[in-house]
Amino acid sequence: LLVAVCFSTRAHAQAKLDIVPDAVYGHKDGMALTMDVIKPKTGANGAAVIFMVSGGWVSNYTPPAQLAERSPFKELLNKGFAVIALRHGGSPKYVIPEIVADVRRGVRFIRFNAKGWGIDPNRLGVFGGSAGGHLSLMIGNASDNGDPAPKEEFMKESDRVASVVAYFPPVDLRPIAR
Repeated sequence: LLVAVCFSTRAHAQAKLDIVPDAVYGHKDGMALTMDVIKPKTGANGAAVIFMVSGGWVSNYTPPAQLAERSPFKELLNKGFAVIALRHGGSPKYVIPEIVADVRRGVRFIRFNAKGWGIDPNRLGVFGGSAGGHLSLMIGNASDNGDPAPKEEFMKESDRVASVVAYFPPVDLRPIAR
């Protein structure tokens, strides 16, 4: 009975969400750069929070339905926010400037597709912890208006966000960049 209740509760929680899994925002070395868009089916407020999936500048995969069950994602979804899990090319294969370029590309892709996902492109926030916090700060403090003559249309978009939350980010990378 307990197992049936657990599966029923999880299925009910997932039924209240719209999930766009593995949206591809680019390719590197034959691999896809992906993100998951998780939105509440009802009560959406139009704002989205982009989660920088990064620990040690490595992006690990968690299925979006499992991510939606975790705090703080569950609380954000319950308050009407969309949650976007943005994954990037990982270290040590890619160095930090390349990873920053990945997340900038991802934010531009989100802004370009926001309206189709029911998201206001001017109500995007970004957050992450440790390396994800560093990437969040990079987006928040060094964004631009986009490329006026790109190969891909979405690269014309700005990578600006309205808010940044960075948990315990490294901010002086000189000791590890030597």
